[in-house]
Amino acid sequence: MQKVKVRLLPENRDVEVEISEGETIGDLLVKLGVSRESHIVLVDGSPVPETERVPKEGEIVVVRVVSGG
Repeated sequence: MQKVKVRLLPENRDVEVEISEGETIGDLLVKLGVSRESHIVLVDGSPVPETERVPKEGEIVVVRVVSGG
């Protein structure tokens, strides 16, 4: 197990999450308790798919997507 730091936006708060080897971005979202449909995950500023493994290094940001009309 290792811990990764995740920044949550727009709340602008940091949390630490324990992950196991091979866990995916989708697994991370489940651990954070956030909806996959309403959040985008950025790693070092680039969007990544849910199927990508959680990186051991780099900046991870979870952004809640807001739409309106």
